[in-house]
Amino acid sequence: MSARVQSSLKQGIRASLTVHFIWFTFLSVQAAEYCLRPGKDSVVCCTSPAEWQAWKDDPDYQDRLKRLDAYSRTWFQRLVSFHQPNCKQGPECPYLALDTRSRDSRGQPNVETGLRELLDESEQLQDLSPRKPPCVVVSRFGSFHIENSGEVTIWQIRCPSGSQSFVSLFAQRDVLLTVQLGGANIKDLVPKLDSLKELARSVRVDDVSVTLPDLVEIDAVGVSDEAIRQQLTQLTPVGTPMERVHEVLEWRFRPKGNQQISRLENLHWVKNNLQMEIDSYPNAGPSATVVQAFWKSDKQHKLREVEIRRHVIEYKFKPAIPVPH
Repeated sequence: MSARVQSSLKQGIRASLTVHFIWFTFLSVQAAEYCLRPGKDSVVCCTSPAEWQAWKDDPDYQDRLKRLDAYSRTWFQRLVSFHQPNCKQGPECPYLALDTRSRDSRGQPNVETGLRELLDESEQLQDLSPRKPPCVVVSRFGSFHIENSGEVTIWQIRCPSGSQSFVSLFAQRDVLLTVQLGGANIKDLVPKLDSLKELARSVRVDDVSVTLPDLVEIDAVGVSDEAIRQQLTQLTPVGTPMERVHEVLEWRFRPKGNQQISRLENLHWVKNNLQMEIDSYPNAGPSATVVQAFWKSDKQHKLREVEIRRHVIEYKFKPAIPVPH
């Protein structure tokens, strides 16, 4: 996995913590579930370990998500970071994170390759040379059992900055999963290893047709209108009040689209209905296809149906202006 394509787990954790930690003010009574989508086919879900929090524990998280830039939102697709309520940010605060990566070039997640890349890429700044020395494995600290994954090793690693952490990697279906517990003092992390195990054991991997991620992005290329309609209906079921449909789409749905083809329309009302361009992609020749979704209301102002439409736009090229000699 190239450093130009994927930031390291450590960088991802830092970015996620920077975005999220200032939001969290209280401990939720019920453990929240987080669902990520590292690839096209699978959704990875986990639950908050006891005495740990992440972004859903913020009472205003929906509004916060709406204001995130595109880069920050991508981290929600593959990474969730937890902190403890008594220490929310700062180098002295422990963190617990789940990172998810889809299959490698051979079509299978590889634990050994994942560990090697984690050691090589942690604490490396993107596109900066010379590179720092890699992190190293200090010891095989222990192991624990996960259903469907078998015995999973806990590695203690140390990086050039002096930071240390515990890491476990395991594969389920087509996803490589990395659980990392880090902090200022490795001795303080040892009593928290049960939280690492709890997070790892809470993971489940579903097909995207069964479970939707927290942030939904639909790739319409090669996907039927009916399949797209089913996903959107799963996100906003028939009978949902239209105001609630609008609210859910604002914070959970992200249009994919090729910005070079069409500037995607924002979600907007047309009378009592909602509509949005959800994707666009090039065709052979000077044309492209734009995919639109329509959420139609009934007389009670509740969702009656979701409709998908595609239309082709033709590129129009202006004739070149002759250059006088």
